[in-house]
Amino acid sequence: MTYRTSFTCPDGAKARIRTVLKLMGAEHIRITEEQTQEAAKPKPDNLPTTEEAKAVATLFKRKPETPWAQEEIKAFRAAVKTGLLTLETMNLVTDYYRTERKRDGNFCRTSILTFCRHFGTELDKARAGKPVSSKKGEWLDSTSKIIPLHEPEVEEEIRAKAKQVADEFRKEMRG
Repeated sequence: MTYRTSFTCPDGAKARIRTVLKLMGAEHIRITEEQTQEAAKPKPDNLPTTEEAKAVATLFKRKPETPWAQEEIKAFRAAVKTGLLTLETMNLVTDYYRTERKRDGNFCRTSILTFCRHFGTELDKARAGKPVSSKKGEWLDSTSKIIPLHEPEVEEEIRAKAKQVADEFRKEMRG
């Protein structure tokens, strides 16, 4: 009766296998060696796989089947590695971009590469909220943002004391 087996062993195991087979009572032993090629690693398809990458692709209206360039992947991984680009922060930036893109004269990134490279800036803009902008030729009303620190009477006392200290300093410097 003939048996045929196939197995993988480390280099130099042929003699030991022959000895074991003889001890088991095998009469005619034929061992052939074949070099097996390891399956080649498949090339990456560069498709977004994580939820964060899918969110970025969706923000830029890119289909999930569209592969990313190596530079985009590198910039995306760097942004994730910094800890800034998470699903939560991506949702915040996405909401900001939705509202900002509707405005005239908006400044939203148009490529994934620059978006990922400058994700920290985009996140800062999103966290700051909608920026206050003026129409062409108009001044912003900044007086509404001034918060008085003291009562007017206290402010006058501070101003008088500052003037007195400045006058004393000038006298010392002159003389």
